[in-house]
Amino acid sequence: MRARATFDRVVATRARCDVRGRVRGAVARARATRGGEDVRRHVPWTGGLEIIFSADERDVLAGASRGAPLDALSAPWRLMLLSDGSVTRHLSVLGRSARTEVEVVESGARRSDDDDDDVPEDVKRLGAGILRREVFLRARGTTGAGEAPAVYAASWWNEEAFRKFMPDEGASMWANLRNANVELHREIREVYLGKNERLEEAFGERGPFWARHYIFWHDGAPITVVYEVFNPALSAVLGRP
Repeated sequence: MRARATFDRVVATRARCDVRGRVRGAVARARATRGGEDVRRHVPWTGGLEIIFSADERDVLAGASRGAPLDALSAPWRLMLLSDGSVTRHLSVLGRSARTEVEVVESGARRSDDDDDDVPEDVKRLGAGILRREVFLRARGTTGAGEAPAVYAASWWNEEAFRKFMPDEGASMWANLRNANVELHREIREVYLGKNERLEEAFGERGPFWARHYIFWHDGAPITVVYEVFNPALSAVLGRP
């Protein structure tokens, strides 16, 4: 059993190294093609990335991102990034875990007017009185032998919608919405690849990291904007890109 566990760790480590190697090669090609002009920075929250590649969903699905880092990803990774399903549910299934653990980093922080230029443009659709929530999601078996978070997530809410849809702030967004039987539409808006030193420390992995942001719609109105960053160690369950 001990030998088997050692073998599994070696395989997982090699897979992560291979993931990083292929993605870095694609990143280098993208930088050479675009001259590094796409580098920008999200700064106001813990998981904001120094962006080195981004594409909106329409370009990705239309094949407009050919030759970009996204092409280096396998089907499971593309599904994780572009699926309109719940990432919390995906983690539970991948880790064969009954529940996903939620570590709340910050909840209820009000966004000031000074933050207007430093958040995804879609946040401004939510109107005034915006709250920010930041969490780490963990699911046993998804990031190898350690207990590192699988996903970092930040969400912005209209305060009224937050009080209505998130009564249990210690639970995941998916758990809150499922318990209330809320019908929602998830609109994937943009996919990113970038770096963040704080997340390297939290994930126990070197960047760059894949991320995305999307809008949740309810009754024709946007209720929250969600930004998620994925730990490369998910290659232990998603496989090679």
